[in-house]
Amino acid sequence: MTSFADDPCAKCEELLQPFLDRELNDAERVEAEAHLSLCSYCRKRYRFEEHLRRFVRQAVVEEMAPELKARLAALRTPLF
Repeated sequence: MTSFADDPCAKCEELLQPFLDRELNDAERVEAEAHLSLCSYCRKRYRFEEHLRRFVRQAVVEEMAPELKARLAALRTPLF
């Protein structure tokens, strides 16, 4: 595993998903939070992932409109 000293953004990338899942130990969480507070690039990546997760959770809950279901069904190709 990469260390923050070697490449802070690469380390943050490794920790991003576990950070969002709240799976990091206290020391890793503190390191990730410290890096995110200083690095605008990684902070943007974090926000993107956070918004993507929110969108996916919302999309799973919302029912698809019947018209859209019908249009998608019409696009299916038969399997041979």
